[in-house]
Formats: sequence, C-alpha cells, structure tokens
Amino acid sequence: MAQPRFDPSQSVKFDLTRGAVSLEGSASNVVVPQQALLDLCRQAGDEALRDFGRKIGTEAGWRASGRLIDGPTRASIPAVVEHLGGNLALLGLGNLKVEQWGKALVFAVGNAPPGDHGAVLLGAVLEGALQRAMSRDLRMVVLDRDDQTVRLLATSPMTADKVRGWLAAGSSWGDALTKLNAGGDA
Repeated sequence: MAQPRFDPSQSVKFDLTRGAVSLEGSASNVVVPQQALLDLCRQAGDEALRDFGRKIGTEAGWRASGRLIDGPTRASIPAVVEHLGGNLALLGLGNLKVEQWGKALVFAVGNAPPGDHGAVLLGAVLEGALQRAMSRDLRMVVLDRDDQTVRLLATSPMTADKVRGWLAAGSSWGDALTKLNAGGDA
C-alpha cells in the first residue's frame, strides 16, 4: 500500500487566546530564536544536550510514525525519511535527506543548526526520533559539517564508538565509511 506524502497542513496550531503553540496535538511548544537555543545548548553540557535532543526527537518520531499507514518498520526508507524530515522542518532543524554509502545509512541535513553544538543537538534529535519510530537503539555520528550541510551516520552504539575512533585518529569520513563497509559493521 502506498504511503501518504508528508502534509504539513494543520500541523502547527497557534492558540493566541491561551498563548500556546502545538504540533499535531502535542502539549504546548515554544518558538525560540535559534541563537538563543544554541547558546543554551552550549551552556548545558554534552549529556544534558543529548538528553534534551532525544526528548525532542522522541516527539518527532511519534508524529512521523503516526502518519505511516503500516508503521515505520514496514515503510520504505524514503517514506520514513520524508515524514521524519517534514517533522524536522516543522521544528526548524533543517532539511533531511538520506544517502546510501554501501551498507551505511547517512543522513544529510541542509540548513542545520550551526556549529558543533548544533550538530550534536541534531544528532540527538535524530537518535530520539529513530528510536521512537523504529524501536531501535541507534547512535548518530557526525561525519562532516560545512556551512550548508551536516552528515550523520546512523549506526549501533558499538559501531559508533569505532567510527568516532577512526575519525579522531585522522581518517576522513569517506575512509571511515569505506572501513565500515569493508568490515561488515554498517
């Protein structure tokens, strides 16, 4: 059965009489300037930042999985990415695309929050979303970041540590993906 396309109509509701914003019936949300959010993330510390991002991602994964007819585990990767990407866009966290590098699945996010803390936040949001939507414990490894795009590898926690080690030792992200595919760990 064909999956419905992501449709943002009526996704964000502003209740000005109550002073509330909601996303698809969720509890109240807050609209904040991106720089204020990043300043807070910078001060929070790594573990608090990851926890915060995973909580945001869990909500996004819940919304995305609710829109897929047979659930996310039976949907195609493009359908899951379209709905998850739509939810990231609603949150103002960028434009999600997926890249297949051999067996490795890489998420490329354009117009992502800037800086290292923005990449960590984005990775944690995707971890939370995928864990909620796919019921899998995944880690996102920041592979590359430029002015426009952040690339994150989705992998198991054990493999994430291995890839981070390769990157820390000076391997390029392309070489790290080549090693990963050659070892069968993707």
